[in-house]
Amino acid sequence: MHQISIFSWFGFPIPMEERFKLIKEVGFDGVLLWWSDEYAEVDGDKLLHPDLARQKGLFIENIHTPIFRNNYLWEDGIDGDVLEKTLLECIEDCKRFEIPTAVVHITHGINPHPYNQIGISRIKRLVEVAERNNINIALENLRRPEYLDFIFTHIHSDRLGFCYDSGHEKCYTKGTDMLSKYGSSLMALHLHDNDGTEDQHLIPGEGLIDWGVVKKKLCEVNYSGAIALEITNEFSKNIDNQDPWAFLKRAYEAAKRLIP
Repeated sequence: MHQISIFSWFGFPIPMEERFKLIKEVGFDGVLLWWSDEYAEVDGDKLLHPDLARQKGLFIENIHTPIFRNNYLWEDGIDGDVLEKTLLECIEDCKRFEIPTAVVHITHGINPHPYNQIGISRIKRLVEVAERNNINIALENLRRPEYLDFIFTHIHSDRLGFCYDSGHEKCYTKGTDMLSKYGSSLMALHLHDNDGTEDQHLIPGEGLIDWGVVKKKLCEVNYSGAIALEITNEFSKNIDNQDPWAFLKRAYEAAKRLIP
């Protein structure tokens, strides 16, 4: 039976302990955690979140590593070295907090540095650490899926896989079929909806994604992991989008309908 999880940030700036409490009470089984410090003023210390979540009876499916400087992955120099060190620390934190998977963005924006052997060497070192620590690295589909092609062509490891983001596919790479292409390496899901114009992180069913097709493809690739939502209330037009309980409940019911 598939479990159901949700990203710990769903649009309401309430204390993290209260978020976890609501998430569990609504019916979710687990959470995905943001693993960076950009939003610490709202979220608090990320190092406390694993224990807080587990105290509320939630499992931790994965962490989301930092995203804003990831083009340096493909560049030689100190900025790339710092990014690599940060990602290595994320993998080590997964081991420390017994979290099985780290989700990684391999580019940022529309015009990243061209993919090259510098980036491959960096990712190989990350994978080697992940292998030693029995941690998965799940690479997410973004605006430039050719970078995934390049990496998966050059690096083969049971610890390197794919995180499918339904919203990114709908608004950034229309007409692609990421699930069929990389489904055999699927390690994580970021399920959310949009109208095709921008990355809106709507509850599934409130945008234009054909969820019947998504569900069918999840069956075809024999996905057995959690049905994981990455949603916020920012673009929601539903009348309850300012009520965290009602918003979460609506999201949970939508997630149940996606169980293959």
